[in-house]
Amino acid sequence: MAYEKPGPQQPAHALMPAEKDAVLSFAGREDTVDYSLQLLAIKGAEANAFYLSASSVRLILQENGLGDDRTGRVRNSTRRNKPDRPDELTGPNQCWCWDVSYIKTDVLRVFWYLYVMLDEWSRKVVAWRISRYHNHEEAMGLIDDAIIAEGLLDIDKENLPVVVNDRGVQMKAKDVKQMFTDLGLTQTFSRPRTPNDNPFVRRESRIVELFFEPVVPSTAPTGTCRMSNRPV
Repeated sequence: MAYEKPGPQQPAHALMPAEKDAVLSFAGREDTVDYSLQLLAIKGAEANAFYLSASSVRLILQENGLGDDRTGRVRNSTRRNKPDRPDELTGPNQCWCWDVSYIKTDVLRVFWYLYVMLDEWSRKVVAWRISRYHNHEEAMGLIDDAIIAEGLLDIDKENLPVVVNDRGVQMKAKDVKQMFTDLGLTQTFSRPRTPNDNPFVRRESRIVELFFEPVVPSTAPTGTCRMSNRPV
């Protein structure tokens, strides 16, 4: 008789094909390409895509030739892909940067969101808005406010500013990218986990997040409060 290892041939807790497919599909999305293994596991669970540990995610990616260089790929892209800014700024509206700050409230895990568009040459806030919503619609509204406030609707596209932003979901949304294309604006992205790529507006964001007193939600505006064309 041929020797066979006793017990079941496949462990009861083995990864299912559907789980592997879910991990591969989620990890291959454009908005998750820079996620670490730990973040993939967390965000996958939050999205109800799969419920697996980071080590299981690593195993699935390695089996498909994707896991070994995930961290290295982020590090390499960090070295290579700096935002494509103008080499030298000589005046306003040549390069803008924008970000979203979290304003604490007196309710746990409830925030207001401050959207700011900053001119890098003058440090002027060309547009801002505070909203209870953290989504790409508000981001598109900020861009629209800035263009109108600076009177850039009717100028040649080559004279429009380059816009620097990080790789947040709102910045990478398809509708936002399409808006940049339609307006003739150049959108360029900072590198993952490299705050020095977008230092000017990030400094303002950190000041807001660290030093503003918590806001009582009931006393804050209902919806969106915005103001354009007024320097801060």
